[in-house]
Amino acid sequence: MNKLQKYITDYDYYLLFTYILLMVFGLIMQLNISSVRTEMTFFYRQFLWFLLSIVAVWIGFKKINLKKIRKYIFPMVIITFILLVLVLLLGDNIKGSMRSFRIWKFSIQPSLIARIVLIFYAAHILDKKEHLIDDSRPLGFIKNFSALVVIPLAFFSLVLIEKHFTPLIISSLTLISLLFLSRIRISTIALILVLSLLAGILVIQFGPTYRSRRFQSYKKYSLFFRNQTSDADQLNDDYQVRQSLISLASGKIFGTSPRKGTGKHYFLPEAKTDYVFSIIGEEFGFLGAAVILILFIFLFYRSIINAAQYDDLYLKLLGFGLGMNIFYNAIVNIGVAISAIPSTGVTLPFISYGGTSLLINSFTVGLLLNLSAERRIL
Repeated sequence: MNKLQKYITDYDYYLLFTYILLMVFGLIMQLNISSVRTEMTFFYRQFLWFLLSIVAVWIGFKKINLKKIRKYIFPMVIITFILLVLVLLLGDNIKGSMRSFRIWKFSIQPSLIARIVLIFYAAHILDKKEHLIDDSRPLGFIKNFSALVVIPLAFFSLVLIEKHFTPLIISSLTLISLLFLSRIRISTIALILVLSLLAGILVIQFGPTYRSRRFQSYKKYSLFFRNQTSDADQLNDDYQVRQSLISLASGKIFGTSPRKGTGKHYFLPEAKTDYVFSIIGEEFGFLGAAVILILFIFLFYRSIINAAQYDDLYLKLLGFGLGMNIFYNAIVNIGVAISAIPSTGVTLPFISYGGTSLLINSFTVGLLLNLSAERRIL
């Protein structure tokens, strides 16, 4: 074939429409919050990232060959590792954490990039060693799949030093899910789960004190436990959780409307980022919050449908992993807002303020559209 090319003739319009709905709603929410806080600069920046994200979707959809990119996976791993080291050396210290560094006027958060690179890496290794999956009981897994232990642990160690615990949760859930989908032995997955839980407990117990304080706050306000909390028991560490629940409770079924919402008036300091879902719940009520959750579930569902059509294990796991990365991210953020899980710093995909998050998640949607595409030689 000389100059013959494959052209996209069809793709998942439902996935694209769901993404556009979330993106536009996110931009409206950022305008809503910024306008009452006299922080319009944040909205203008988000609008710029919004435009760049459209380009990112187009690149992921039209310009990436998902099979050919496999030969660049190891360079991607090395570059990501370097970025994770650089953020420790050159990063901005924000509230005691080193999560991002600046290139010109843009802030780069390598841990978000690492989550995507690990999905590519895991899908590549699991496909390459598919013939060894039957021999994947704990000892066999260590022998045959040591690459899936060493690289993630190296990444996780650097992210932990950054004092950024949430990406570890999301990446761990995603990678363990990929092991399950590739039919790694249940005994191995169970052992990894136990070790991951133990590591998490140790990090909370013996790591920085703010993590254990957040866990104490969670026990007082947890969705799953009925606790009697008096005013005397309330601490400064409880403030965000308490105000998030107040905002959600104020919304009831139909919401107070954006005009009457109070949480965004500095009652929730992280209203535009970690707790934007609480503002949605207050102003648009249970129904509005439920619609947002349904959109994320639908986006995940479309990702699964598109990935399941492939016999190629690499492409199948890539589709599942990319979809899970966004879905788990959303579930963790929503879980924090409703106090179903302890407070942790993570944004709501497409809706929260944050340039790197918006760009990376949009690029991910582009890749998911790429996987859904039907191509013909024309």
